[in-house]
Amino acid sequence: MPPTSAHNQFIGECYAPRVSTPTPPVDAPVPEAVSAAPTPEEVLAGEARVGGSPRALAANGVILALSRAARSFLIYEPSNEAIRVFLENLRRTAHDFLEQHGELDLEVRPFELVHGGEVVYLDRDRERSVAFRLYRDGVRRLTLRPGLDWHELLKLLEVMSIRYVGIRQTEDDLVVLLWKAGFAHITFEAVEGFVADDADSEGRGGQAGATAMHVDAPPDFDLPVPVRPQMVRVTWREVPAPALEELLREDETQALPELAVRLCEELLAAVSTAPETIQFADILPHLVETREFLFSEGLLAGSVRLAYAAASATLRDPASDRACAEFLEGFVTAQALHRFLHTVSRDALDAPPELYALLDALPGDHLRSLVEVLGTEQGEASRRITRRLLERYVAKRGDDVLAMLGGAPTALACELLRVLRYTDMDRARRAAMELIERNDLEIQLELLHSLEPMPMSPETGQMLLRLAAAENEEVRHRALGQLGVRKWTGAFAPLVARLKKEAPMRLQDHEAEVLGETLAGVSPEEALVQFREWCKPKGFFGGVLPGIGRLQRAAVAGLVVLRGEEAESLIRAVAERAGSELQAYCTQAMVKRRRMARGGTP
Repeated sequence: MPPTSAHNQFIGECYAPRVSTPTPPVDAPVPEAVSAAPTPEEVLAGEARVGGSPRALAANGVILALSRAARSFLIYEPSNEAIRVFLENLRRTAHDFLEQHGELDLEVRPFELVHGGEVVYLDRDRERSVAFRLYRDGVRRLTLRPGLDWHELLKLLEVMSIRYVGIRQTEDDLVVLLWKAGFAHITFEAVEGFVADDADSEGRGGQAGATAMHVDAPPDFDLPVPVRPQMVRVTWREVPAPALEELLREDETQALPELAVRLCEELLAAVSTAPETIQFADILPHLVETREFLFSEGLLAGSVRLAYAAASATLRDPASDRACAEFLEGFVTAQALHRFLHTVSRDALDAPPELYALLDALPGDHLRSLVEVLGTEQGEASRRITRRLLERYVAKRGDDVLAMLGGAPTALACELLRVLRYTDMDRARRAAMELIERNDLEIQLELLHSLEPMPMSPETGQMLLRLAAAENEEVRHRALGQLGVRKWTGAFAPLVARLKKEAPMRLQDHEAEVLGETLAGVSPEEALVQFREWCKPKGFFGGVLPGIGRLQRAAVAGLVVLRGEEAESLIRAVAERAGSELQAYCTQAMVKRRRMARGGTP
C-alpha cells in the first residue's frame, strides 16, 4: 500500500492521545523486577499468559513485553525510570527468543496471535489488544527474523505506540507505518485494512491537527556498561610426577570415601576450634550426605570414623548438641542396620566388630531398631547376625523383649523366642506359655525347638501335652516324641484317656502306634499294666469293646520297646486272636523286637 501525500514524515501528524487517566508524575514507583508488569492496572488488564511448549511461552513473553512497553508510553514520561525497565525487558526477551528459537512468525487473528500452531497471545479488550489493532489495520502476519537489532526493535515499538493512542487519519494506518519504517529483519503480510466504527471513532475531525506521538528511548537506558573482569595471565608449568600420582589417586573410586570422611573430620574440627567462624548447623547437611554415602556403600569403618568425629566435637550450645545427637542416632536406625547387614558375608556367624562399636558408642533405642530389622529382614545370614546383636540386650531388657512378643507377627515372634532360648531360659519359658495360645503352625514348630532344651517341669509338660493334641500331625508326633524321651509321668494318664476316647472313632492306626510308644517311654511299668489289660481283655464283652483293635495296636507298638518275656507273650496273644491286618502288624513288631535285642534300631 503506497503512502499518501498527507504523510511526508515517519511520525504522523494529528495523533491526539486519548488516555483515561492522567499521566503519573516523573517519580512514579518503579516495578520491582525487569520481568514484572507495569504498576498501573489499566496497562495489565485483560492480558493472559498463554502457550504450552517452551517455544510458545517464550513467544508469549516477547509479545507481552512489546505490548506493555508500547502502552507504558501512554502513562509515563519518556524520561521516567519505568520506561527503562520495560525497554530492557523487551530487548532481553526478543534477543533470547531469536537466539534460542530462531524466527518469530506470528499469524494475526482478531484477538489472538498464533505461533507454530499454538496461541501465544490472547486479549479480547479492543482498547488494549495488540492482535486486534494489527488485525483491524489489515496485518495478517508479522515476522521477526534473526539479526534484528535494537534500533529496528525500537522502531517497531514506536509504530505500535503511535497506534495505541488511536488513529485519526484513515490513510495512515499501521500497515503504512510499518511500510514506511523500512525494516530489514521485520516482515509482514497485509490486506486492505478497516477501522472499526466504535468508541475509537469519537473525536474525529476536531483532533485531526493534534501533534503526533513520538517514542524516544533514553540514550543511557542501558548504562552503566558492565565492568569486565581483570584478565588473568595463564602460564604453563610441568606437574611433578609424585604430585600427579597423588592427584590421580584422589580421583580413584577407592579414595573417595577416605576423602569424604577426612573432609568431615576437618569441618568438625573447625566447629570445635573456631565456633565464631563456622557452626555445626552449617555443616550438618554435608555430614548427613556423607553418612548416607557411606551407608549406600556399606562402609562400616568409615561410618565409625565419622560417628566418632561427630561424637568428639566440642559444641557450645544446646541446639547444636541436640542436632548432633539426632545425627548420631541416624547411624543405628533400622534402615542403616539393614544396609550394614547386607554387606556381611553369608557364612559369617557374628557381626563385625565395627557394628558392635557403633552400637556401644552411639545413643538411641538400639533394641527397638534391631527388633524392627529382625521383623523385616529376609536373608537368613542377616537374621542370624541380628539375633546375635539382640542377645546383648536380653540381660538388661529381657522384659522389653517379652512385651514385644505379644503383638508381634508370627515370623518376628519366632525370632524373638529363638533369641530368648539362647540367652534366658526362664524368659523363654514365659514367652512359650504366652505363644502357645496361638494356633499357628510356624509358632508351634518353633515352640517344640524351644521346649526341647528347657528343664522338665509341670509347665513344660503341660505345653507338650497341648502340642500333642495340635491339629498338625507333625506337631503332634514331635510333641509325643519329646514326652516319651523326657519320661514325664504326668502325661501318662491324659494320654491313656485320649487313647480310650478317640480309639472308637477318629484315631488313625499310625496315631495309635505313636501314642503306644509314648506311653511305654513315659512310664514302662504303668504301660505294661495298661497293655496287659488291652491285650487280654477280661470278661465276655472285653473282646468286643469299642476301639479294642486300635487299643491293641497301641499296646503292641509300646510292647516293642519294653523288655521282658511278658511283652513278647502279650504280642503273641494279640496275634492269635486278631484279624489278618493286626496279625501282620504283630509279626512286624516281633521282628523289630528281635532286631533291637541284637543291638539294632527299631
